[in-house]
Amino acid sequence: MTAAIFGLLGVIVGGVINGVVSAVLARRTERADSRGAARLVRSELVRFRALALGARTWAPENLPQLRYAQTELWNANRAVLARALSDSDWAVVARAYAHVEAVQSVLVFEADGTMVDWRRTETQKLLEELVQPAEAAALVLGSIAGLRVERLDETTQSVPEFPEGGPVAA
Repeated sequence: MTAAIFGLLGVIVGGVINGVVSAVLARRTERADSRGAARLVRSELVRFRALALGARTWAPENLPQLRYAQTELWNANRAVLARALSDSDWAVVARAYAHVEAVQSVLVFEADGTMVDWRRTETQKLLEELVQPAEAAALVLGSIAGLRVERLDETTQSVPEFPEGGPVAA
């Protein structure tokens, strides 16, 4: 009888330990997935922000990066971020991507690579409106990603260097 009780206690203790270890490992995996997703999506938003800042100097058709700018990282990682972010942080990131999608909706090039005037004007307006939401979302994602940033490296007044305007292109 005593052996049966000790056997039962051993099974119960083993089950509890196994459950605790599994829960800890699952939580660590979830945090690592959230951190990785935040880093990837943040990098995509920073790229869109840089393109928006570049549009202050160059017309959209002179920014070839815009032609191929996609939201692949957002599409692949938003389910992970939906679980990881608070409601208010999710709203900030979703708002930034709503601005990105608005830009993409008018970003249509003609066969010769130019844009119709109204599309160029609307794209530049939408890109200007994208800067602030992209910065806010990048800061939110930076905290999830484990980055200790209070603002992005470049200020909103600076224009990033693009290869087209650099010494190689000249």
